[in-house]
Amino acid sequence: MKEAQVFHRLGEILRIQGRYVDAFDALTKAQRLFIEAGDVLGVAQCLRRLGDILWMQSKHTEASNILMEARRQFLEIGNVLGATQCLQSLGIILSMEDKCIEATSTLMDAQRQFLEISDAQGVAQCLQCLGNILGTQSKYAEATATLMQAQTQFLEIGGTLGMAQCSQSLGNILHLQYKYTEATDTLTQAQRQFLNIGDVLGVAQCSQSLGDILYMQHKYIEATDTLSHAHSLFLEISNVSGAAKCLETLEQIPAIMGP
Repeated sequence: MKEAQVFHRLGEILRIQGRYVDAFDALTKAQRLFIEAGDVLGVAQCLRRLGDILWMQSKHTEASNILMEARRQFLEIGNVLGATQCLQSLGIILSMEDKCIEATSTLMDAQRQFLEISDAQGVAQCLQCLGNILGTQSKYAEATATLMQAQTQFLEIGGTLGMAQCSQSLGNILHLQYKYTEATDTLTQAQRQFLNIGDVLGVAQCSQSLGDILYMQHKYIEATDTLSHAHSLFLEISNVSGAAKCLETLEQIPAIMGP
């Protein structure tokens, strides 16, 4: 059992660092050991995190299947928190698939359930997700208000990761509105917060966004440096999609800059 818990903790640390391949391996080992020990809760918790890693890698169908199985197992043992967290992740997947109506409904359902069990972090996370959905719908004022509300709640419970992610989303919304100076300030602040908690993925994503802003402002030399740094960070944590997006922008710069 102790070995299973060690692998589970290791998988959690690797997941937070954005090292998804290594995290997936560690959590799979933990799951196998929990099965051998007959620990149903441990198995369900590993399944939930495996599902989360898959949606973070844009493997939506696999992620949904695993999360629904994890939710079923949590409900069987009466673990409302785990079941609600799975519901929240399923809502995020729907939002990533641009199914905004279903995503909003699922996340609001999860938010209600978190409220019922007095899970302030879950409530704040759902607010954060709902704010992000509003942002993708170009409802910038509503998105900003919702994300700021989520950020305030994270501050109250000491949720530093959630606060950083809200700052990142707020910066991206400013970017979409062509408010480059404000966006740069907000994303730089988010990047600092991610650095303080050792979240390499967050740092890389902020660097990518900052590089994109520099590119939009025709500051091609600075954009190249920033995007190259982001590209290296994504490769460091085996985030192929992030690295590819950086390259996509970088490949457009030489043609503009000339020989």
